[in-house]
Amino acid sequence: MSLYCQECGSSNLRRAHFRFSDVFGLLTLRYPVRCRSCKSRGHARIRQARLLPVAPTRRTGVEKVS
Repeated sequence: MSLYCQECGSSNLRRAHFRFSDVFGLLTLRYPVRCRSCKSRGHARIRQARLLPVAPTRRTGVEKVS
């Protein structure tokens, strides 16, 4: 069972960051995903999305450099 991007057909997807607007999708058992190739955003079934890599953490403020 493989997921594909609706825009470019790539199978290079990851879980996207959750937004407030995704609440309705979550109620219908859909989770946001993002294509790493074309950067488009869509939704996948939760069971399929849990197998995808997680989105990288967001950077807030200035990072410490040692």
